[in-house]
Amino acid sequence: MRLLEGRVAIVTGAARGIGYAIAEKFAKHGATVALVDILGDLVKDSAEKIRQLGGEAVAYQADVSSRERMKEVISDVLKKFGKVDILVNNAGIHRGFRPFWEETEELWKELFKVNVLGVLIPSQLVVPHMIERKYGKIINMSSKAAIEAEPNHAAYSASKAAILTLTRVMAVELAPYNIKVNAICPGAVETHMLLTETTEEQRKRMRERALLKRLAKPEDVAGAALFLASDESDYVTGQAIGVDGGMSIIAADYY
Repeated sequence: MRLLEGRVAIVTGAARGIGYAIAEKFAKHGATVALVDILGDLVKDSAEKIRQLGGEAVAYQADVSSRERMKEVISDVLKKFGKVDILVNNAGIHRGFRPFWEETEELWKELFKVNVLGVLIPSQLVVPHMIERKYGKIINMSSKAAIEAEPNHAAYSASKAAILTLTRVMAVELAPYNIKVNAICPGAVETHMLLTETTEEQRKRMRERALLKRLAKPEDVAGAALFLASDESDYVTGQAIGVDGGMSIIAADYY
């Protein structure tokens, strides 16, 4: 059963990791997928990989915080395929761990530019089309860090918390147009970002904290995205789905 047959989806941050896993999953379920990433060569390779697997995919190099460039991307997708049914705002950055008093204003501006404006801008550009069609699914990538007070990355956590609030407001404002907006809150996921910004000892502690005693794989997050993008979630909006192996439900003194 292909849950997204005939749908057109845009996935940002899709060159690798969670974004690529979502794009591949959507393509396997019949969607035409537009992969967007600032890593131009890599996103082209990722789209080609999906085509080799039998899916339909196109690639765009773009900075999601650039309104001008994202307008070009969305206009081209509409020109090629005639519609956009699904938008996955997955692109994001982290930039390491440090106490909040050591985080610079430049760091905060960079994280909010990519993580928050990178959700806002693509959504603002695609929503008029979705409103006209009275249909749409928007999925915003937040984080477990938006829910828990995790030390040493205040700016990242704050940016992801902003995404949760934005998601809820979008859901309220877009409900009259049959557009559903939800967020996913992953925990520790085995991605390039995690592997380059943490030590093996840190990842060991993450695995121990998870109830399922492992790190998530990008495919675990892609499964949740498939549900939210499909008709199976037509009565779900304004929600934040945790994909964290149970990390966020355990009291700190449990350890």
